[in-house]
Amino acid sequence: MMKFLRNKKGQGMSEYLIILALVAIATIGAVIFFADNVREQIANLAEEIAGEDADVTFDADRQATATTTYDLSDFTASDE
Repeated sequence: MMKFLRNKKGQGMSEYLIILALVAIATIGAVIFFADNVREQIANLAEEIAGEDADVTFDADRQATATTTYDLSDFTASDE
């Protein structure tokens, strides 16, 4: 009976290890995907902690398209 209970505990532990591994892989994937943005944010944070003003650079073209107003016709295919 005790051997049976011990096996159940081992199964639960291995399930937690699998979940932990999946979370770690997902976290590594997210960091790789957002690496440039994260690196820039961490650098800005370090500058702010050091008492300096962090330089935030804006891409003028990106900012121009961000202020463009869209409506539904921009997102639907028109065969006219």
